[in-house]
This record gives sequence, C-alpha cells and structure tokens, in this order.
Amino acid sequence: MSTDLPTLINQFQFNNRIYERTVEGIPPEQWLIQASRESNHLLWVVGHAAVTRAAAVRLLGGEWSAPWQSLFTRGQQRVDNGQYPSVGEVQQAWNEIYRRLESAFPTASLESLSKPVEKGRPSIDGTVGGTLGFLCLHESYHLGQMGFIRKWLGHGQALG
Repeated sequence: MSTDLPTLINQFQFNNRIYERTVEGIPPEQWLIQASRESNHLLWVVGHAAVTRAAAVRLLGGEWSAPWQSLFTRGQQRVDNGQYPSVGEVQQAWNEIYRRLESAFPTASLESLSKPVEKGRPSIDGTVGGTLGFLCLHESYHLGQMGFIRKWLGHGQALG
C-alpha cells in the first residue's frame, strides 16, 4: 500500500467511483436488510465507511461530524433501525466528506504526511501518510462488503 499523496488521492477517487456504482439503484427500504442477525446491513457498512473516511479529512486538517456518527464506530453494536439516520442523510454525508477530502488533499505536504501518528492509531508505517493509506485500505475492504450486499439483495455486480 502506497503512502505517497498522488497515489492516495487516486485511490480515494477510485474508491469513490466504486461506491457510487455499488449503491446505485438500491432502494432505501433495502438498506436495512441483514443477511443474518449477526451481519451488518448496507446502511451500517456505508455509515461506518463514511465516518472512517472523515478521519482522513481530520488527519489532513479538515473537519466533519454528524450527531449520529457514533452509531457507526468500530465495534459498535447495531441499534433499532429507527435510530439510524436516513439513507439520504448517510449518502449526503458520504458526498460531503468526499468533497472535504478533495479540498484537504491540496493542503497536504510531504512534511505533514511524514509526521509520526499518535500512538495506537493504525498506520502502515507509523506516519500520517501511513494512516491515510490504512484508511484507504480499510475503505476498500468495506466497499467489498457493500458489493457483496448489493449482489445478495439481487442488484447484480457493481463492477466488471
């Protein structure tokens, strides 16, 4: 996994295109269907990926938050479906976070990306750039889950 800025920008842009194709055409009423009681529904996976993507924005000096973001943090137990934000809110958040990420990339410097990250934060190489690389890899993992859920819901594959 590369940690250089041009590659990270391309990877996040590519992931964004995959996301758009993956959720395209899935009606809101299907976003809360679970394959099993133990699996996450599409809304949770997208919300989690969006909230995690926002961490990249914050690493680059930007800001983003939502009153519901704690529902999607790592290890968070699912709640009653009525407590989740709407599909539209989560999709709007994804798009807003992406715009903020795109705005933050031009301000990133080689010096800022090579700074060590705080202890305990996941990073490929212990740097801010390594954390951005990890976050992109993490996002790719969840895009795969979204693609599986899409096919399981009967909407066919998003890629290929």
